[in-house]
Amino acid sequence: MSRQPGANALPAGLALPALQQAGEGIAVLAVDGARASIEWLNPAFARMTGFAPADLVGNALWVICGADREQAGLGELRAAMGRAEACSALLRCYRPDGTLYWCSLRLEPVRDDADRAWWLAFAHDISAQREMEMLLGRHDAQAEFAQRRLEDADTVDRLTGLQAPHAFELALELAWFSCARDRRALTLFVFAPDYFDVYLDTFGKVTGDSCLRMVAHAVAGAFRRATDVSARIGDASFAAIGVGMPRDVLERHATQVCERVRALAIRNPRAPRVTSVTLSAAIIHAVPAQAHDWRAFLGLGRSTLAEGQGSGVERVVLQDYGLDAEDGDAAPASGSSPDSG
Repeated sequence: MSRQPGANALPAGLALPALQQAGEGIAVLAVDGARASIEWLNPAFARMTGFAPADLVGNALWVICGADREQAGLGELRAAMGRAEACSALLRCYRPDGTLYWCSLRLEPVRDDADRAWWLAFAHDISAQREMEMLLGRHDAQAEFAQRRLEDADTVDRLTGLQAPHAFELALELAWFSCARDRRALTLFVFAPDYFDVYLDTFGKVTGDSCLRMVAHAVAGAFRRATDVSARIGDASFAAIGVGMPRDVLERHATQVCERVRALAIRNPRAPRVTSVTLSAAIIHAVPAQAHDWRAFLGLGRSTLAEGQGSGVERVVLQDYGLDAEDGDAAPASGSSPDSG
């Protein structure tokens, strides 16, 4: 059924000009059993639904739900209408092209001067809000799962006392979802000594392990906030995460860690360019709510460090992940320290 909208048989005294100008979608429904046919609608209601007014007037309100008529919200509305009570429900609705949107619908009973019953329908498209709630709900569930796995993991690296690689990945995953929920920034720091393979060939494993413990101590000493985490994530690589750190302090913070290692004056006499153990760093900065995947985030940290060490020593490279790039690719590197060798 389709007919042109009009105000001929609408409730006497209804302020139609005011309803016409309202920003929210409003419709007037005739009481017709459980059918609730639309007798009038304002432009905002038509815009929200995507239907022409002539395609809605005379049809049951439920036409905006397409073929999805078994949803709980419709049942709640029909039951309340049967009791002539005001009611609200969240509905899955569909535009003529099949696009799904979420509609918050409120029905209020009114009576005109002739004591005839009508309904006023107030509708809002809350799709963006609903999608964010669903996204954060998924994040919360994933974060809870990560927390349980973290509690069960072997968390400590026996050589350095820092977190073990698996435990660090779980902690990173947990921090990722937490920061996505709270819309906070998350920063990953990845460190590795330069030419450590040369050091190991020169002095052997026992001395090499001692060197790694000193480097680990320097890294851990720079990340002592309650939300910070530091770990050994490879034979000779370390990582840390910082929550909510201002971007303009990140490069300086990593440089100070590298300077601590240089100040240890651990001799590496056969290394090219330097005569002592030095440290390089990659810093990856993200806002998880705007980015994609914590695994790619960690992978970018590892690859960025490897590229930096391939071009020099005591490299400090800062890079954004997911902030300005599409499909999760990192933005171009924003800075690096000069080669000190």
